Amino acid sequence: MSRGSVTAGPPIASMTKSHDALLVLDVDEVVLEFIDPFGRLLEEHGARLHPESFKLTGNVRSISTGAALSGSELDRVTELLYETQEARQPLVAGVAAALGRLSCKADIVFLTAMTPFYYPYRRALLDNKGLYFPMIATERSKGAIVAELSERWPGPLVFADDLPPNLVGVRKSVPDVHLLHLMANTVFRPHLPPLPAGAHAAAHWNEAEAIIEDILASRRVA
Repeated sequence: MSRGSVTAGPPIASMTKSHDALLVLDVDEVVLEFIDPFGRLLEEHGARLHPESFKLTGNVRSISTGAALSGSELDRVTELLYETQEARQPLVAGVAAALGRLSCKADIVFLTAMTPFYYPYRRALLDNKGLYFPMIATERSKGAIVAELSERWPGPLVFADDLPPNLVGVRKSVPDVHLLHLMANTVFRPHLPPLPAGAHAAAHWNEAEAIIEDILASRRVA
């Protein structure tokens, strides 16, 4: 796949539609662990994560000098993680069983802000874990993609992400969406920016599944 691609994955029009309800899931920290594998990879390269605010830039510092890694250095470590994700990124606890049950009531689409070049790596990882749901990897705004998905699925529509700004962006594009914040790792939770009004929050997939079940049972828009 070309590194110049903006989006990778199946066309929305070609996706199988079995339910009116749709669950759109971010991948890192929602479906796959990211922070722990990223931290281990940083240490392999002589750096350490210090989660002192809700960002990576400035919070990753050299173990030997204490100097903060630059944005380009962080990007390279992230690329290394994505190149080796099949060996490094395990599933978030409880996600496979929860999605198996939820898929009986809603269609599921993975939406990841990962560089589309690494789409085949992530697709292989998810397939090997038995999570065959369609995935879109994009550098476009998630709000734009969710808006396009909402044209095919009348709802209820649930969007789950670990980053509150992504929840805000999707709400702006799709006012009727149900928002769910889920972040598997706890280290950044003390520094979370405010969630959008009405957004749900779950600490783990047991809570997330119960919230989604309630939304689907209501058969209503937000």
